Amino acid sequence: MTFTKLPKAISAEELLSTPLPPVKWIIPGLLPAGLELFAGPSKAGKSWLALWLCLQIAQGNPVWNREIEPRTVIYFSLEDTFNRLQNRIFQLIDGGDAPERLILQTECPSIGQGLEEQIDSLIYTYSDVGMIVIDTLQKVRVSDGNGGMYANDYKEAGALKKLADKYGICILLIHHLRKQSAADPFDQISGSTGLMGVADTSWVMQRKRMSQTADILLTGRDMDDRTLHLREESCIWTLADEETAEEREIRAVPDYLWKAAEYIESVGNWQGTASELLAAAGIENAKPNQFTYNMAKYFDKVFEPKGIHYKTHRKNKVRLLSFYGDDGDGGDDDIDITQLSGWGIPERPSPSSPSSLGALERSKHGRSVATGQPAEKPTGPAPNPCEAAGA
Repeated sequence: MTFTKLPKAISAEELLSTPLPPVKWIIPGLLPAGLELFAGPSKAGKSWLALWLCLQIAQGNPVWNREIEPRTVIYFSLEDTFNRLQNRIFQLIDGGDAPERLILQTECPSIGQGLEEQIDSLIYTYSDVGMIVIDTLQKVRVSDGNGGMYANDYKEAGALKKLADKYGICILLIHHLRKQSAADPFDQISGSTGLMGVADTSWVMQRKRMSQTADILLTGRDMDDRTLHLREESCIWTLADEETAEEREIRAVPDYLWKAAEYIESVGNWQGTASELLAAAGIENAKPNQFTYNMAKYFDKVFEPKGIHYKTHRKNKVRLLSFYGDDGDGGDDDIDITQLSGWGIPERPSPSSPSSLGALERSKHGRSVATGQPAEKPTGPAPNPCEAAGA
């Protein structure tokens, strides 16, 4: 098949009828061609890992269970000496052959001051270059003092991305994390969001000091988010486990939700309070409010795949949950959490169940919830005991 280089402007009809080359992967599923950012804590082993990746790719050896096509790799190790690099390579290859395809440099110009021209020259010299590693990004940065941090980050990273896109190669930037923690690990990348905004793929390494294990979180334009769980053995990071973002979310689901879903699936339609459901399903390690909140949060992961739907409504000051299958009545007069959870609106759990259950019990025995006195006899038809008592 012949691929076409597209003009800058193109109609949607022409785009969809034009054959385009697939994504070029340096490490399949993990590292595509383009500008890539690899950030981690100081002294966490980023350089050891980067050098090992360079050796594997240059030799065409597998990387974390993925087959690799051998390519020339250029490694700008700007915080090391050749003596240190020699010692590390001896240790990493462990008596094996050193690849001719790995080109090492310990110094280079900065961005906008000759780096781009040097990369042009190296790619001209080595025609099969697949990856260039710059360790670290800070060593090639020059702030001109004009504009803000975001503008400078975007400009400098953009210059390197332009080269990566021009030659269809991967330029991997080794970078640092801030010391301040953040809810989103990618917010810990040092600098502004301009760096991650330009990068096609971002890796964040999480490792406690002196630990033999580390996690690498990955996100990118051409790949699904995932986490690599690594273990260090003789300075080589081996893959212990790998999970996608969806698998990570599944692992976060509390066990008691699966147990509750299995119980409801076994009995069919069910109505009652959260406390009654926990007791009926034999769940002892969850509080009613906690259960109700997580039930709404993980509805689409646990209940929906089993064809279970549920509604919530208050009756006699008690929060009742009504579960039903695809063939249930599903009346329209109550709040359907199936719909609310789709909008990201969590249910507010009711007060703790003992008082709620007490109120429900008093109402069942003909006493007023508010006064505890005998209640007036109802004049209408008798209520459905299943709805009132949550049977």
